[in-house]
Amino acid sequence: FVHSRAETGKTAKALRDLALERDEGSNFARDGGATQEILREEASTVKNADLKEVLPHGFAIHHAGMGREDRELVEDLFADRHIAVLCTTATLAWGVNLPAHAVIIKGTQIYDP
Repeated sequence: FVHSRAETGKTAKALRDLALERDEGSNFARDGGATQEILREEASTVKNADLKEVLPHGFAIHHAGMGREDRELVEDLFADRHIAVLCTTATLAWGVNLPAHAVIIKGTQIYDP
């Protein structure tokens, strides 16, 4: 979980870049596997630019600012175990039941004017 909508994309891209830099991208979307093909096909249909960029690599984002179709697609792909890493705001925890193997909370401080 991250604290802002913008941070979902930044975090997902940073994690994707780190995985690729370490040549560990296949841990998130196996080369030539069905999941990778599904993710590539679905990435071509999404409207959110950050999601489109990270989805083929097994990473995704989710926040209230995304279109309903993109959010529902991410929820379905995560539930079907095609998405390995999901960077999201707390809104996902408020109304969607998506069990995860591990949860990481990035920072515990938020901006409060």
